[in-house]
Amino acid sequence: MTALDFLDDELHELERLGRLREPRVVAGRQGTKVRIDGRDVVSFSSNDYLGLASDGVLREAAVAEIDRSGVGAGASRLIVGNREAHVELEAVLAQHFRCESALLFNSGYAANTGLLPVLAGEQDSIFSDRLNHASLIDGCRLSRARVEVFEHLDYEQLDEQLARSSARRKVVVTESVFSMDGDRAGLAALREITQRRDAILVVDEAHAVGVLGPCGGGLLEEVGVDADVVVGTLGKAVGAAGACVAGSRALTSLLWNRARSLVFSTGIPPMVASAAKAGIALIRGPDGASRRESLARNIALFSSRQRSPICPVHVGDDREVMRWTSVLLESGLFVQGIRPPTVPPGTSRLRIALSSSHEPAEIARLQVALDMLTVPRGTR
Repeated sequence: MTALDFLDDELHELERLGRLREPRVVAGRQGTKVRIDGRDVVSFSSNDYLGLASDGVLREAAVAEIDRSGVGAGASRLIVGNREAHVELEAVLAQHFRCESALLFNSGYAANTGLLPVLAGEQDSIFSDRLNHASLIDGCRLSRARVEVFEHLDYEQLDEQLARSSARRKVVVTESVFSMDGDRAGLAALREITQRRDAILVVDEAHAVGVLGPCGGGLLEEVGVDADVVVGTLGKAVGAAGACVAGSRALTSLLWNRARSLVFSTGIPPMVASAAKAGIALIRGPDGASRRESLARNIALFSSRQRSPICPVHVGDDREVMRWTSVLLESGLFVQGIRPPTVPPGTSRLRIALSSSHEPAEIARLQVALDMLTVPRGTR
């Protein structure tokens, strides 16, 4: 017996529940056509919604930055890791999100877990949608604030919670497009409620950046609403990596001093920042508009119900959803099954992610394969 014997016990329990996860190996350039575990497949599981992750413009920007700056940032950004590429990208992101200032983080998880403890503490309350991403949930926990969860998109309940609250500060957090269901937050309603209740509105645009809005600014841009704080990721539609928090200059200045996930992390590689800057430029230009149009056509082709590239097919049982993933993989299609704790128990699903790069024939193949798996009527 050793002190680490519990590890095997935990793994056996995950296997018993049908929730043991093992990573697959992907080869080749990121795109809709990749090689997974030695098999050539069409992928429907990537968040590369606009097909920018392997775009030549982003690759050239990254290579040029390697020649200018090398590879790694070398240290945290408060020491010697604050490179010109970071500062240039932040200026572009502030403009993109229509904010005074923007600050880079190494990931969306780092952004949310760094941000929320700065906005709220023990005397404050955070109000969080039940289906918010794990990074928001963990950011709430790290803040040590009182956390009040409201049912998914139930803004009447949220309004009642805010009305009862006597917290020093009240912070409302939501995704704009929810990562596992693809549905949208009611941002106009949230803005009205938070302004009336004197609360801070934080909107995570991770799955809307590049995809929604006339210039790809996200759901806030599309519906013409502002938020106090915007979180955006650069590793999905933008095609690079990292994330940002955008808002007032006072906010980003305070984050420089108190956001632990920023202060105590080596800066993202400058080449990644330059690639992201190139991605934002494409998104805001004619090429980005064309890619959004292609993506919208593909979404409509697959489903008349979805308004985002995230199209869940609900299965329910943990083991059954992974069987579906295996059957699809054997037919040359990859759709990752999603199980708890990523989604609530009993709601395991195939999370289909569409891209502007998917061809209509590939979408048709997927539809035929799903029909052979006897998808229940009304799930897509």
